[in-house]
Amino acid sequence: MNNVAIFGKKGSIAKYDLTENKPIWVGDLPSGHTPYIIGQYENYVIVFSWTWLGSKMVHCFREDTGQLLWSHYQEIIHSSMIPFVPHTLDNHMYYLASSKEIAKMSWDSGRFIFRKRFKKSIFNQYSVVIISDEVFLISKKDALKVDKNTGDVSPYPELSDKLNLKEISATLGNGTSFMSSIYLTHPQSSDGGSYAGDGGGGGGE
Repeated sequence: MNNVAIFGKKGSIAKYDLTENKPIWVGDLPSGHTPYIIGQYENYVIVFSWTWLGSKMVHCFREDTGQLLWSHYQEIIHSSMIPFVPHTLDNHMYYLASSKEIAKMSWDSGRFIFRKRFKKSIFNQYSVVIISDEVFLISKKDALKVDKNTGDVSPYPELSDKLNLKEISATLGNGTSFMSSIYLTHPQSSDGGSYAGDGGGGGGE
């Protein structure tokens, strides 16, 4: 089995075959952009890039072909005050776009299905969790259920009846990749990069 990994440099990322000493594919980034985080979920490679002027973008490539699926400026996807931690269900990612906004975006097209505000107390901090095929927002005080089609949220007391939410310090539901724990650190443009790779078939989940 050939040694394969994904590397990034200013202007591009590349899936590289170290055994054959040649690129399998090269994916171009916008002019002046340097990747600083590379992660993978299934066949999607997600890349965070920045320029020395401070512009930040998020890009998504296919891991097998290197096809660029979409690019967005980071501020379009989420607030700079909250980390980008996508959770996946039916080929869409769900995440908090701000402390009071739930968002849904297509992995394949980058199209936003919704980015919707919900009512929250100033003292409540929510996180997303997918249980089976349902999307929830949970805090130390309550749980909300997210309508997957509209983004509307409604109280879901059934969850707090079963769990003591005050004791919950972390969650792992469906559709969460290992790399989400890295995104939780919300790296800045000056931080070192992380590279996806498993020494075999490309980036690891």
